[in-house]
Amino acid sequence: MNTVTAKIMKRLALLVVICLAFVCYAMGNASGMVILIVVGFILEGAFWLFGARLFNRKKSSQQESSS
Repeated sequence: MNTVTAKIMKRLALLVVICLAFVCYAMGNASGMVILIVVGFILEGAFWLFGARLFNRKKSSQQESSS
């Protein structure tokens, strides 16, 4: 797979994860189901963990190429 396509797919996956987190928060607040709020927290945590890894790799590869 092309590197540009792979980057786009990763970013789209992150967008889907954060949108699902917001949907879970909204549904959990509206219905009062605590499990949906917990799932929202888990999805948001996944977003921040994988998003940070994605952007940290980009910075480290740019630093190596400039050396």
